[in-house]
Amino acid sequence: MATLVKKHNKYYIRVRLPGGKEKTISTQTGNRREAERRLRLVQDREILLKAKLISEAELEDLGLQDAVDRFIKDRKVNGRRPTTIESYELALDNLVDANSPSMLVNSITNKNIRKMIEKLHKEKLKDSTINIRIRSVNAFTSWLLQEGYILERVKVAQIKVNEQLPKFLTPGELDNLYAQIETPKWYSTFKVLERLGLRVGELQYSILEGDYVTIPSEHAKSRRSRMVPITVDLIPHYKIAMDKPYKPDSITHAFRSYADDAKIPEEKTLHSLRHTFALRCLIETNNIVFVKDLLGHQDIKTTMIYTKYPMDFLVKVLKEKPKKKSNQIVAQA
Repeated sequence: MATLVKKHNKYYIRVRLPGGKEKTISTQTGNRREAERRLRLVQDREILLKAKLISEAELEDLGLQDAVDRFIKDRKVNGRRPTTIESYELALDNLVDANSPSMLVNSITNKNIRKMIEKLHKEKLKDSTINIRIRSVNAFTSWLLQEGYILERVKVAQIKVNEQLPKFLTPGELDNLYAQIETPKWYSTFKVLERLGLRVGELQYSILEGDYVTIPSEHAKSRRSRMVPITVDLIPHYKIAMDKPYKPDSITHAFRSYADDAKIPEEKTLHSLRHTFALRCLIETNNIVFVKDLLGHQDIKTTMIYTKYPMDFLVKVLKEKPKKKSNQIVAQA
C-alpha cells in the first residue's frame, strides 16, 4: 500500500507497482494533514491500478502546467528541433492561459482546446497561425494518451482554409529588393536563401562541402540530411552570410523592412524566396521528385503545390534575364 515519506520539508507518496518497481509522487505540500488526504486518494487509485482499471500514470493528479513541462522536457530529450520546441511552448502557453495551470490533465476535453481557439480568434490571429497551434496541442494530447495520463484521444480538427498558391518573387521584385540593400552581409544572406531554397532556420547550421551545401539531419525539418548544389558565383556570398550568421528572427524582420522599401506586397514574405527557388527548379528540371529532395520535403504531397501553376505561366514570369557580372557589393565585404 502507498506510504508517505518526507524529503526537504515536502511530503511524497511512495507507491509499489506491479513487478517490484516504485513510483514517487509529489504532494507539493509540507502540511501533514493535506499530504495524508492526497495519500488516501492515491491509495484508492492503487486498488484500481491493481485491478487494471486505470493506467500507472493515473495514480497521480497531474496539473496541466506540470504535464506541459514534462511534455516539453520529453520532446527535448527526443531531439526535437529548437524551432519545433518553441512552437510547442507557444501553443501550450495559449492552452494553459485559456484554461488553468492547475486543471487536472486527466479531465482535458476538446472543449478546453476550443476555448483556446476562441481566444486566439479574439486576438485576431490568422487561421493558418491558429492551425499551427492546434497541431502542437494535438501532439501534446497524443503524448498524454501514449504516456497513460488520459484514456481517450483528445483531438481537434484544424480550421479549413482556402488553399493558397505559393507566393514567389518575380525577377523585377528581386531586383527592387536587392537595390534597397547596401550592407554586403544582408545582400549575401538573402542571395543564399533565394538561390539555395533553404529554410531560414537552416542557414546557420548548413555546411559548405565542395560544390554542395549540406543541411545536417538534426537541423532539417524532415530529420533527414540533404545536399543542395551551389554554383561557383554563389560561394563568396555563402561565406559572407556564414561569417557570424544573422539569427532567423533578425533575417525575417530585415527582409520585411527591405521588402516594404521595395514596394513588395505584404503577403510575399521571406519564405517566398524558398518558393521562388522551388518554382525555378521545377522549370529547369520538370522533375517534381528532384524538387522535393532539394527542398527536403518528407511527403511529395507538400511539393505538389508547386505544380498548381501552369508551366508556360511560370516560364513567362520567372524567366531570368541574361546574367550580369557579379554584383560589386561582394567585393566590398
